Amino acid sequence: MKKVKRIKKTNGFSLLLLLIVTLVTLFGSVVRADYDDWIRPTDISAVGRKSLSMKVGEEKKLRVLMKPLYANDDFLRWKIVSGTKYVSFDDYDRNDDSIDIIAKKAGTAKVCCYINGKSNKKVTFTIKVKKSSGKKTIAAKGSATKYEEIYDDFDLEVRKLAAVSNKYLKWTIADKEIIGFGSPLTKGSEVDFFAKKVGTTKITCTNTQTKEKITFTVKVVNRYEDFDEDDDFWEYYDD
Repeated sequence: MKKVKRIKKTNGFSLLLLLIVTLVTLFGSVVRADYDDWIRPTDISAVGRKSLSMKVGEEKKLRVLMKPLYANDDFLRWKIVSGTKYVSFDDYDRNDDSIDIIAKKAGTAKVCCYINGKSNKKVTFTIKVKKSSGKKTIAAKGSATKYEEIYDDFDLEVRKLAAVSNKYLKWTIADKEIIGFGSPLTKGSEVDFFAKKVGTTKITCTNTQTKEKITFTVKVVNRYEDFDEDDDFWEYYDD
């Protein structure tokens, strides 16, 4: 009987010891993870060239490298030191090891990334913005006048320069009672629409960076009913 009791006591002690070791291990992991989240970089350096050129309407990404590599980039901060009329940030998050910038106007700007609390630890990029080549950034694809049947889905498209991102191509409809968007997507080089009722309205694609606009005139019709033999319907109608 005494031997059995001793075995039970030993098993209980082992379980207790195992539980203590497990808790200590878990606690240590949590503390370590929290500690890693608050490691401040000791230094930063540029990834790539610190002097670069851009054309108006172009977008580029600036990057820095932290030391140590596992430091938390929340300690970093981006700032346009000079030339806010020439470039702007496309990111809302200014605490990161990279940032997207947009060239707005010809001129020179300086963009700095520094470690919060250590103003001497910083990297400054010099950006020279040049005028565009004079070419249009967007152009209509196909005819500027479109004929569509009532209740039909259709799409409109523009050609764009490679430097122009789809997110800057915004489409608007003058009369939404005649035509509506065919999907939630209202930005991009190609957008879907839906003909709601007979009538004529204008649909415009705007490059929000350069303010350049392309306007389509869309006529919604009942096929075979709204045209005379001399009408130019058949010239523009797309099956």
